[in-house]
Amino acid sequence: MKYLYLVAALILFINFGKTPKASLVLLDGNIVTLKAKGDRAQAIAITDGNIVAVGPDAVIRTFIGDSTKVIDLKGKTVVPGFNDVHMHPAAIYTFDEPYAVLKLDTVTSMRNLIALLKKKAAITPKGMLIRGVGYNETKLGGQPIRDSLDEASTDHPIQISHVSGHLSAANSYLMDLNGIDENTKDPAGGAFERYHGTNKPDGICKETAAGYLHRSKKIIEPPRPTEAEEMEGFRNFFNDVLANGVTSIGDAWTTPEKVVVYRKLVAEHFPMRFNILMGTPYANDLITGKIAHINTPYLRIEGVKVIQGNSLSGKTCWLYEPYDMINPVTGKKDYYGIPPARSQASLDSLFLRIHKAGLQIAVHSNGDREIDMVISAMEKAQKADPRPDPRHRIEHCSITNQGILDKIKKDKIIPVFHCYMYELGDKMLVYGAKRMAMLHPTKTAMDMGIIYALHSDAPISPYPAMIRLGSAVNRKTKDGGIVIGGNQCIGAEDAIKAYCYGGAYCTFEEKKKGRLIPGEYADMIILDNDPTTIDPEKIYDIKVLTTISGGKVVYQRPGI
Repeated sequence: MKYLYLVAALILFINFGKTPKASLVLLDGNIVTLKAKGDRAQAIAITDGNIVAVGPDAVIRTFIGDSTKVIDLKGKTVVPGFNDVHMHPAAIYTFDEPYAVLKLDTVTSMRNLIALLKKKAAITPKGMLIRGVGYNETKLGGQPIRDSLDEASTDHPIQISHVSGHLSAANSYLMDLNGIDENTKDPAGGAFERYHGTNKPDGICKETAAGYLHRSKKIIEPPRPTEAEEMEGFRNFFNDVLANGVTSIGDAWTTPEKVVVYRKLVAEHFPMRFNILMGTPYANDLITGKIAHINTPYLRIEGVKVIQGNSLSGKTCWLYEPYDMINPVTGKKDYYGIPPARSQASLDSLFLRIHKAGLQIAVHSNGDREIDMVISAMEKAQKADPRPDPRHRIEHCSITNQGILDKIKKDKIIPVFHCYMYELGDKMLVYGAKRMAMLHPTKTAMDMGIIYALHSDAPISPYPAMIRLGSAVNRKTKDGGIVIGGNQCIGAEDAIKAYCYGGAYCTFEEKKKGRLIPGEYADMIILDNDPTTIDPEKIYDIKVLTTISGGKVVYQRPGI
């Protein structure tokens, strides 16, 4: 291998008369290139934001000039910057700002939840909506029904969303304001949980039912941040993402207003690469050109996010066989989840319209019955209007079987698997051992030669690269140490490849990023340990020391 690197350097010398000087050089490292499994290099040279050479120190030193910045890695490990192709970025604001949404993923008891909401209510004008995201009923000891939220405030409407993003809990103030009572019927694709033995909704609103919480015109919404405050909030968010080893992200449901934010960030040369999936309501704007198609190194808008199905961790996705749990309504194991609101015919029509426009389709789908609907619609669109390489995606692609994977391979669909067993694995037990063996089937898909990506779905699970890597490798819950689908565990290098190369393949950029080879973007992270050789249980503890994006150091861990 080292001779190939020497030949590459000789070609450069012949072409330029002398070795071109680099803007940045990294020496004496353990560089995981992903060029081939097990491939490692010692040093890397970067110019104009791209990698120009990878090889031994002796070769790469020839790229050092008077103005070259040199980083002595001292044996530390370098991997490509992670590409989290499916997340939901949100601006970070301070607690006391009226538009700040409470982060609830770390709240560990109902008592603490109520105390936090009370604290927010104390600084919020009466009648103004209080919002929170990411509650976990397992940590709380139960669902935060309206009775619990009423303890926080009866003078404010309160809405908090589940860690899955597919359930919302509301207090009585908000339920009454929207006229949700015993006579309110469950909408298509959703359901109101009700007090046992009655028709009275208890405040837990599943899937489309949560939309009823916004029907009243009497709701006093928090004021919007100013443009400057909003931009600073998004910079805060993305700077933290960079500090945690992620250099490319996919926003998996974007609005026209948010497109404006991304365009501003790119215009000010913010060092994050953004791939944008427009939400379904805005698909026509993208199809007609009202929202411009963009394909640049830092901003790409060429896809549409569709939701066809429900939640895995929220226990609402639609299955062929019943959940391995007692249905609280019937007392039997006869709960199959909630069917999608959109029919097969409607899905077929939507996919064909997006497909014909030459756009990429990325579909949220978790249950096996939902996934089969999605695959069928993709096949029909391709048959009606053949395209050589559409790379349509199934986001999460959770409850699968061999038949589903066979169709995914045949149709060259990209599964974008979750890897959140670390935080939410305990919620998978309701699917039973048989289904867990094919839940997010990373090992089976890899063995079949299916190219796939991994993602955080943040804030559903946290985005730090090493936490997500550890979860993909170990598939073990954080608190109980339960292994979920252990037959689907993959090695660290394979998981890095899925996050980096697989993520790039998702967005047609596999020749531009995702590996550390000449000609690709110089996006990489320096780690304090090697995830491919360390005890897999300790991957979560690996620290990101430095993040490099476009050949520039954009994060340096304090104290190193």
